[in-house]
Amino acid sequence: MRALWMFIKFLLILAIVIVGAMFAMENNQLVNVDFIVFQSTAMSLGLWLMIFLAAGCLLGLLASSVLITYYRRQLARAIKKD
Repeated sequence: MRALWMFIKFLLILAIVIVGAMFAMENNQLVNVDFIVFQSTAMSLGLWLMIFLAAGCLLGLLASSVLITYYRRQLARAIKKD
């Protein structure tokens, strides 16, 4: 059963990578992104979008992990009081 779940996860990750690669290849216009401090080099639009998607996912995971840690501490304190 465990091997089946690992195979399904592998197929899901492979599908995501393939869709992402196709997305990046279809959006091949060169774009410069102006940040507040500096201007980036010209890269394809699809690559920029995937970079910002990954950065947003990582920031979301970080924010949610902070909240989860906060609530776990509160729960541990409440259990300790009882």
